[in-house]
Amino acid sequence: MAPFSRRAIVITAVVLLSLWGASYALSAFSLGRAAMPVALVIALVKAALVVAIFMELARESVSMKMSVAAAASLLVLLIAFMVADVATRGHP
Repeated sequence: MAPFSRRAIVITAVVLLSLWGASYALSAFSLGRAAMPVALVIALVKAALVVAIFMELARESVSMKMSVAAAASLLVLLIAFMVADVATRGHP
């Protein structure tokens, strides 16, 4: 398959820099309880862009995409079990 066009790469880089700027700018504001979810959403979007465009996952076969999805699902499951363990643990 042909690599992504220079235009797509430049647009992705500009979006990544914009998200970095948004992340930096939002650190100056007190968002209260919304700070962590906002930061995680920005990080998730940046990671998805890097994986899809720069690692060229968007052009890979379905089996490769399924492998990445399985790994991501297992990571989410591991984090969920860790959170459940800490949340249900008795305090000494």
